[in-house]
Amino acid sequence: MAGAMAGGLVAGLGITALMIAGERKSGKPSELADLERTSAHRLGVHPVPPADRLPDATEQAVIQSGHLLLSAAAGAAFAAAVDEEAAVIPSGALFGLAFYAAMQWIAGPLLGVKKPEWAADAGTIGMHAANHVAFGLATAAGAKLAARA
Repeated sequence: MAGAMAGGLVAGLGITALMIAGERKSGKPSELADLERTSAHRLGVHPVPPADRLPDATEQAVIQSGHLLLSAAAGAAFAAAVDEEAAVIPSGALFGLAFYAAMQWIAGPLLGVKKPEWAADAGTIGMHAANHVAFGLATAAGAKLAARA
């Protein structure tokens, strides 16, 4: 389980780095910032920063801490659901796609914190799917490395 959680954290850190770099390049808040702000608004947390403002260091810490906790929890779910003898590529890719479906297609829209994924353009769907497959592969690789140790 520790290896899968570590793999999930490494993948989560990679996606975090990509999101922050994208914010700096575009000057627009990342999807994670949008999710955090929408969630805060729905929970009645005030003040919620304006939608077009980049997160400051404190908000970024909250956003990324939540993202990394979810990454570690997903790693634990992988370890609980997948046999440690499973091959990395198929198990990781399938887990990544399942996690993508659960978060982007089901949980986010049901919780009202993101637009339904089916309303997104093909490029966004492809990017989300690829990011989650990469996440699943890193999680599976971490689990496999830990199982061998």
